Amino acid sequence: MQHFDYTNQNHLIFLLLGLIILTLVLLIIRYKIKTYFQERKVRKRFERGNKLELQAKSFLKSKGYSIVDYQSTYQHKYKEDGEVQHAEIQPDYIVKKNGKQYIVEVKSGTQAISARNKSTRRQLLEYDYVVENDGVFLLDMENRQLKLVQFKSKMERRSSNLLKVVIIAGITGIVIPYWPVKVAIGVVLLVLFVVELKN
Repeated sequence: MQHFDYTNQNHLIFLLLGLIILTLVLLIIRYKIKTYFQERKVRKRFERGNKLELQAKSFLKSKGYSIVDYQSTYQHKYKEDGEVQHAEIQPDYIVKKNGKQYIVEVKSGTQAISARNKSTRRQLLEYDYVVENDGVFLLDMENRQLKLVQFKSKMERRSSNLLKVVIIAGITGIVIPYWPVKVAIGVVLLVLFVVELKN
């Protein structure tokens, strides 16, 4: 049997190649193990999320809500540079109670269970915009909490601003002693009222 000779160049090349191959094999094994555990973690989280979503059905019924729909797909149209685009959304539940219809999004984990989480908030806002509803609920299945999330619409903001203008103009009209100014303010308020009715 031939012994390893550190002075033999061929023996050193074989040793170096052996070390490189061993290093590559160890790196591949490490990568495969890491990938396996990451996929396992994601799979467990997904399975747990599905389980909690199904438990949500019983929870909602116990709170007096009737299930209208479960994970139906809604089409959403919007324009990008004038070109019509299509998107799909899929709220977890549509429920009814006391004649009102609500959207319910079920969340679990530590971050997504709050509307303070930007991804969750954006998702709820899109649901609120696309699906006809009387409110949007975020159901935190970790803590069994049903949270009503309300967004102020553009129309409500516009109405709020108009109300402020009307109040300021009305107070100004009362304070100013000149009748022509009062009449002018009244006409402006009437025009604003008509414009708001048309919108």
